[in-house]
Amino acid sequence: MASVNEHIALRVTPLNKLKRTGGLLQGPMARLENVQFSSWIADALPEVLWCTLVITALPREEGLECFRRILRKVAQHKGVLGNRRLEHSKLAELDAASFDLFFVEECKTQSVATALAPLLLLENLPDRAHWLRLLPEVGPDGWDRLADAIAGTFDHQSQAATDCRWFKLTTVAAQGNLFLPASMEERRKEFNEYPDRGDMRTVRPSIRALEMTFRPGSAGEARSQWLDEFWQEGWRKTECLLFNPDEKAKIASHNQLFEQLVELSEELTRHFVETVEHTGVDAKHDSCFGLVFFITHLLFFSLKGVVGQTIPGRIILRAAVECHITLAYLVHHDNPTIWMQYRNYGAGQIKLAFLKRIDEEDVPSFISTELLEQMANHDAWLEFQDIKLGAWANRNLRDMAKDAGEKAFYDRYYDVLSGYVHGNWSAVLHSVYGQCLNPLHRFHRIPMPPRVLIDDAVPDLKKICNLALDKLAHMYPPFKPRLREARSEAAAEEAVK
Repeated sequence: MASVNEHIALRVTPLNKLKRTGGLLQGPMARLENVQFSSWIADALPEVLWCTLVITALPREEGLECFRRILRKVAQHKGVLGNRRLEHSKLAELDAASFDLFFVEECKTQSVATALAPLLLLENLPDRAHWLRLLPEVGPDGWDRLADAIAGTFDHQSQAATDCRWFKLTTVAAQGNLFLPASMEERRKEFNEYPDRGDMRTVRPSIRALEMTFRPGSAGEARSQWLDEFWQEGWRKTECLLFNPDEKAKIASHNQLFEQLVELSEELTRHFVETVEHTGVDAKHDSCFGLVFFITHLLFFSLKGVVGQTIPGRIILRAAVECHITLAYLVHHDNPTIWMQYRNYGAGQIKLAFLKRIDEEDVPSFISTELLEQMANHDAWLEFQDIKLGAWANRNLRDMAKDAGEKAFYDRYYDVLSGYVHGNWSAVLHSVYGQCLNPLHRFHRIPMPPRVLIDDAVPDLKKICNLALDKLAHMYPPFKPRLREARSEAAAEEAVK
């Protein structure tokens, strides 16, 4: 059985196949020239609402048979429609007799009339006057039925949407306006006998591809106001249905991990003391242990409450990722100059922050000016210190990761997590918005209160903590303590007995 990742790989272009142009990795479709973007939802679906109602409310074969009967009438009365298609904005241009020629018999069938009745709810429907003459009053569930029709055809590749697109395409064919080369004669027959002829895995994509050539912007097609008015009317007249994607989140228990972390911190402190060679400035020793302790502190506070299952948990994880890459880079080179370069850079940044504060009245509350001055003078009087601008190692984190053999680690974590630190749209989308389940609102996004997330950052923090401990043990062997996999609650209780 194929894995989830293998199924995803079948739907997308892999990263190594994307073309790079400067700082841009181009999507394969974006590289096509002279292509006009067209959306089924925005540029087509509202025009064939009546089709969506038929194909979703009736059994599929009944719906298709309804389409076929209308297509036969189109073929018999080509002159009535001219170049118009059976779309709402075009049907509005017909007189009553011409409209009835195609729909009056269908609307005499109770199931079809009932299916189409929700059209009368739409005050801005271009051809509403025609439908008023033929359809019964809509019941109290009219908006629900209209929403069901949109939901069933919202995905442009769905079976119901493809059926509607087939009808639109074969309407053009019935009018004698679809011209295919002789080499596509078999495809023409497959369209005519749809869905009973040919391999649907190739027929359906062909239908969808050709249908797009008969949308606004193609061959001089003007864009109808109705395409926007439909969605606006649905927005005004129906309520949002908020869906919380994390409503089934369970609060993770990390009691055992907390106990392990306390023990680890004690062991790490002992090892620090045992490996101290002098009490002067030791950039390597202080930085190596300091980065590992910093990661353990990040993990410690992530275990408080539900922090690991919140947005701050992602920001904490991002900090841990950078700490590990920095440590890996330092350990990889293990050069006294580079260890000192790392330390001096930090001292210079503290000095820079302190100097910027001197003439400021409105200063941040998270750190005092006195503490900044104290830290700036920790190694030497700040007047002797330089302030290095730019990256401390003269390279970005990605290059540092490559240099240290940690590129795979970088790729796993960095891109998504950086969004939470920088407020990129990906993080805003995930943390702030939930999805509206109302199809008439196009499944748009609406703000949600702060929430606990299903996914927990703590397991990743624990993994990074152990990776950092491996680096430290390499510099100051031996150090064997690591954070272990937590036992199940039942196993833990059994162990106590």
